[in-house]
Amino acid sequence: MSVKQVILGRLNSIEREGMEDLIKFLNKSDYFLAPASVRGHCNYPYGLAIHSHNVVELLIEKNKRFHLGLTLESIYLAGYLHDLCKVNIFKPVLKLRYNQKNEKECYFTYDCIDDFPLGHGEKSVIIAQQYIRLTLEEILLIRWHTGPATPCENTYRYDQALKICPAIKAIFTADEEAATFLEKIKEPQVYQPSVYYAWKKTAILPKNLLH
Repeated sequence: MSVKQVILGRLNSIEREGMEDLIKFLNKSDYFLAPASVRGHCNYPYGLAIHSHNVVELLIEKNKRFHLGLTLESIYLAGYLHDLCKVNIFKPVLKLRYNQKNEKECYFTYDCIDDFPLGHGEKSVIIAQQYIRLTLEEILLIRWHTGPATPCENTYRYDQALKICPAIKAIFTADEEAATFLEKIKEPQVYQPSVYYAWKKTAILPKNLLH
């Protein structure tokens, strides 16, 4: 069973108003095709879904070990939606550069173009709540999953959030552990410059790039 099938199966098990519309949005968007980053962890096709699934699996384990009291429903929603802010912002492109031999080469990467710049966790919450109603706990988990380094107007608010929802620490560490220990950073695929020039003329990427 693929990661996509597992994710959809778990989300379909949630009986909450709007879930069907949320799942349609995920399928229509690039959630299951996009990378998780441009140069960091999971910087390749399907990376966003892979990373989100890794976070969910770690959070399930932490919830059991530390008796956090999170429901599977909340774990699925917080884990699979925590990086919803990254949907539809990574545009696959080809670029030119000179390699170590001073030879021109073409390479595959992504440009990040965010037409909805509303932060990270905050944006993920906003997008999710266009389809479903999240609980306060789920909102806090998603909003603060990046931990104390999250940009905000008052730094003490992270500590306030932790008092309300201690499990924030678990999703934060799950996010970091997934990115650091479970996921790779791949070198970009390299091609002859002719591939770049053909793409500039047709705006069509070679099919093998996104697989």
